[in-house]
Amino acid sequence: MCKTETKTPPKPGKTPGNSDPKNGAQTNCHPVCTLTSKTIATSPADRARTKIGVGEEVELTVKGNPATWAITSGTGTLSPNTGARRTVTFTADDKAGSTTITATGSGCSCVNTITFTIVRPASWTMKRKPGSSIKHTNGKPDCGFLGIMYVHPNDVNFYRVETREKDSLSVATGCYNPSHHGKYHGKYGPPDQASGWFLLTRHTEPDGSTDDVPDEIYSGYANDAAMGTAPPFKVGTMYFPITIQWHVVGNANIHDFPVIRQEHEVFSDGKCETRKGGLTESAMYSDPTKAW
Repeated sequence: MCKTETKTPPKPGKTPGNSDPKNGAQTNCHPVCTLTSKTIATSPADRARTKIGVGEEVELTVKGNPATWAITSGTGTLSPNTGARRTVTFTADDKAGSTTITATGSGCSCVNTITFTIVRPASWTMKRKPGSSIKHTNGKPDCGFLGIMYVHPNDVNFYRVETREKDSLSVATGCYNPSHHGKYHGKYGPPDQASGWFLLTRHTEPDGSTDDVPDEIYSGYANDAAMGTAPPFKVGTMYFPITIQWHVVGNANIHDFPVIRQEHEVFSDGKCETRKGGLTESAMYSDPTKAW
């Protein structure tokens, strides 16, 4: 008489669905796929931030099975954009708004998303170049400075943005008129009548993004007859309506910042003021001669 063979029961603790024995292959399923992001730019210091500037690049990583990636709302690009991968790079385009990216893990129904808020350059300001002097000629009511432009907001990095300055005509009164009235600011050539493009190469959280290229901002001097040689000097004002433009590198779309005046003014006591981008610098006619 033969004993009936009893099959050994499965070991306790095995969770159904954790493997797929078909064709002898086994695929582990991670029920939780965690998404992490890290900006390519190291400033601002928070590299896990989900508020980014136009053109910024972010490395996305999924913990668990490799995933297929897709932009499910908004715009931008993913690279690589095919196959199942643990890491891809998202690049924002030049549109403000939000973009959602979905990662779907292979081998199981693990899905996770991340949403980025994308902002455009909104404004710019000037600071005097460190170590530079106020340009001035002793005995003349003139003044100027070397300005460094900073682009805002400061909590994102615009390292893939370029800026340029469009030409404009002066509007002059008093001692600046007519010698300085209706003159081109930059004398930029055709066809755009604009300066060359300058890449924003550096970022600090207190100041924003900058190209570190000095801008020569100077009042000029009419002549002794128009201005005088001693107090009271003949007063006058002059300004240029300045339009700074920006675009993302490789993108044909060009955008304008709000117009800001570059201003110069002579006061009767011989004081000269030069103003641009929120910065005002001045000199008295009696101050010693200095170059930039």
